[in-house]
Amino acid sequence: MKELLLPLLLLSVAACAPSDRMIAPSGDTVANARVALENGKIATRLQDADFILIGEKHDNPDHHNVQLALLQKLLKKDDVVVFEMINQEQQPIIDRFMAGDLPYSALKEALNWEASGWPDWTFYGPLLEQAQKVGARMVYGNYPKSEIRKQMIARKDALDSLDPAKMAQLNADIKSSHCDLLPDDALQPMSNIQIARDKLMARQLAEHIKGTTAFLIAGNGHVRKDRGVPYYLSQQAKDKSIQVLGLIEDTDQATLSDPFPEYDLVWITDATPFKDHCAALKKRFGKS
Repeated sequence: MKELLLPLLLLSVAACAPSDRMIAPSGDTVANARVALENGKIATRLQDADFILIGEKHDNPDHHNVQLALLQKLLKKDDVVVFEMINQEQQPIIDRFMAGDLPYSALKEALNWEASGWPDWTFYGPLLEQAQKVGARMVYGNYPKSEIRKQMIARKDALDSLDPAKMAQLNADIKSSHCDLLPDDALQPMSNIQIARDKLMARQLAEHIKGTTAFLIAGNGHVRKDRGVPYYLSQQAKDKSIQVLGLIEDTDQATLSDPFPEYDLVWITDATPFKDHCAALKKRFGKS
């Protein structure tokens, strides 16, 4: 069914999408993603950018296959990759890995990945391995847990970062993504964390580019042009070009006249099997 569904989906989008938008086929394996890159225009668009920001839905394996294919094709020696999944306290471990003092076989345990809260190591380990293989630099893009609370209460800095309309939409998205279970007084602190992380990743990209290409691997919400990392990065690197690729699951929105305007390019993949994430949250919040 995939062979029929995706061409029809792509046709419906391509027929009405703006000329600077591109939709690519599913990347259900790294090999298939690599073939799609060779046959399409996405890699051509990305390879000329100073900053290449690649989104993801964290638990979708197709998205990580696409990311790996992109790094295999575009990442070069001395380029930099900022990872949302690596926090500041883990940077010395990454430095040892880059220097060859820590083998890949020991990296997962050294990062204490099982306790990190991120999805399966097989999604992210190959990305780190590819960066090390080509001699690229890897840089943290997140705060350690000890710093998160400080960012939650940094209200003024967050409020000064986005206009009221964008802040209201971010708060609404935070509430929706938590199944409408968060109390209203918890929304702004959660948005503060999102903004702090976006600003950190933007700083890391801007400070580490050093005449090469800088990549970001992060969730789709962080790579949005309207209020995520690109929004802050464009203020810090005004003379640099930024390209944003959203990795999106197959949804009804993909047939709209202007699908996903928050990204420069969109790669549609199959959706992951449905998981009722709200059930666990309801239990946590004592809701039936």
